[in-house]
Amino acid sequence: MPNAQRPRSPSVRLVGGKGRVKQSAEGSVGNMGTETLSRRELLVGVSVGAAVLGGAAGCNRGEERTEASSRRPPSEEDREWSSVRRQFRLDRDYIHLAGLLLASHPDPVREAIERHRRELDENPALYLTGNSRELESEVREAAAEYMGTRAQDLALTDSTTMGTALVYNGVEITEGQEFLTARFDYYSTHQAIRYKARRTGATVREIPLYQDVRTVTAEEIVENLMREVRPETRVITATWVHSSTGLKMPIRQIADRLPEINAGRGSASRVLLAVDGVHGLGVEATPIPELRCDFFMAGTHKWLFGPRGTGILWGNPETQAHVTPTIPTFSRLEGWGSWMTPGGFKPYEHQWALVEAFRYHQRLGKERVQERIHALARHLKEGLAGMQHVTLYTPMDDALSAGIVCFMVDGLSPEQVVSRLQDRGIVASTTPYSPSYARLTPGVYNTTAELDRALSAIRDLA
Repeated sequence: MPNAQRPRSPSVRLVGGKGRVKQSAEGSVGNMGTETLSRRELLVGVSVGAAVLGGAAGCNRGEERTEASSRRPPSEEDREWSSVRRQFRLDRDYIHLAGLLLASHPDPVREAIERHRRELDENPALYLTGNSRELESEVREAAAEYMGTRAQDLALTDSTTMGTALVYNGVEITEGQEFLTARFDYYSTHQAIRYKARRTGATVREIPLYQDVRTVTAEEIVENLMREVRPETRVITATWVHSSTGLKMPIRQIADRLPEINAGRGSASRVLLAVDGVHGLGVEATPIPELRCDFFMAGTHKWLFGPRGTGILWGNPETQAHVTPTIPTFSRLEGWGSWMTPGGFKPYEHQWALVEAFRYHQRLGKERVQERIHALARHLKEGLAGMQHVTLYTPMDDALSAGIVCFMVDGLSPEQVVSRLQDRGIVASTTPYSPSYARLTPGVYNTTAELDRALSAIRDLA
């Protein structure tokens, strides 16, 4: 593969944490109804939450806190989110800013996993045969409610990579047609379409989408992409939020241009738009059908806080027939999503507990989650942009970014930046691309005080 796309190991050098704080069930959102949390409910247990937040900000590393941050009381926004923070068993000795890699489970998800595991351990055959259909249906219904889709259009997978492979292996494409892909789409996307091209005689064409991510505009991306669409283009691959730079793609603007292109094409040659949505799902409040793409693939064990080894695949009812199954299904439910759900025996306690991750986000409120993560990311971007020894690579505009913040520090490799931050109790990561950047990804469990500590540590790297 081209050097620019060779995958790299995510650099997170976390060695055995210490001093874990046992989580309290007080104020657990897992015990609430399915309605969105009110401002008052988020403030439940503020006094306890403030103490926890203070401990998290200190992280037993008081010598590294700046004088200003040590005196700053929790902000109103931080106090509102304190009850949420207590749902996660994150090691209090660290500030966790690499959550995009793999989620910590909040209490309701963790408890659901244990409940299903206990039942499966005590009576595996009866619990499986007596409940599997109902529990799978419950997961798909919860996912459909959260995503704004129909349950029958959703398949359950184990990751973004599996969903991507199912779509690209199953898509109808023939010799002489092509996959059109961006240079910085993810490794799994590129490999999946290469495998399919090799088997069918189709081709893969990689293109740049912009000149400089620091000055990119949505119009530049859309026009560059539309200019590259040819008569032989069959599938356009897109990544909603790039893990390489934090750039959020204008998916809807791209999709809005395709009806004009497809107007003169037959069904077998229409252009299909498939989206890797993993770093948008659980951050952006947009209902998936409003993106107007044809296929949407995402793992649910990242921003959504779902059980590890779970994912979702959505097919647009208007075009889902262009992708057929690869793996036989065990599902007994109706619809394209059922046929696309891979069979085989699963870690059922994880798959069935996914319903709690979708409900958890519903209770928090999709718009509120989006607002919080964007605010935290903006706080980081503004702080980094003001440092002369730092180059910010993630667009400042919320319309072109989400929760991923990528940067470089003069004179240091991304791995060195991550290592030095970890020495100060801050968990960051590097982007798995060349060129690679240091990366911070705040979640709803983070506080502005924690971000200030991270910014202070980066400032000290000058």
